[in-house]
Amino acid sequence: MNRFSIGICSLAAAVVATPLLAGSSDVEEAAVALFAIDRSGITVEKALDQAEAAVDGIAYEYELDDDDGQLYHEFKIMDLETQTRHKLRIAVADGVLGSKQEKRSCGVVCRDDDVLAARALKESGYSLRKAITGSSAGQQQLLEEAEVELERGVRYIKLEWVGPNGERDQLIDIDSGQVIPMFNSSGG
Repeated sequence: MNRFSIGICSLAAAVVATPLLAGSSDVEEAAVALFAIDRSGITVEKALDQAEAAVDGIAYEYELDDDDGQLYHEFKIMDLETQTRHKLRIAVADGVLGSKQEKRSCGVVCRDDDVLAARALKESGYSLRKAITGSSAGQQQLLEEAEVELERGVRYIKLEWVGPNGERDQLIDIDSGQVIPMFNSSGG
């Protein structure tokens, strides 16, 4: 992977949010987070509905963040028309929406990873919503992160899940909607 993405790390100066599990395999934290989401009813799908209703653009990145003991669904949404990137946080506890927008300086040919990710989704007709809803059907698991990757000529969404069997990544080609097979890394 050519770039390390930690998603949305802050919405205001001096406030840094970190990914819920930050690469650990703490299933207990994931279970508590999933319980909090189930209890409040503010699922990733409902939060995405709220984020997409709040701003125009293409949702291209998601992260579940723990900020000072509070959980947030965080999305990046790019408005390609105005070259504006929106960062939106929806509190898991009560659904309160916070947001920040940034003007991106891009011309017709822009190499900004955020703009490229949003453009790839627009061109393919695929969406972050399709990846999330199609991948989680009927399973008790927690989505930690979802982001568009552009690697080796393949455009895909990488989903990072935690469930009863631990962590798993899922890759979905955005041009075909096909799941990209993963290798088992258990060394056995």
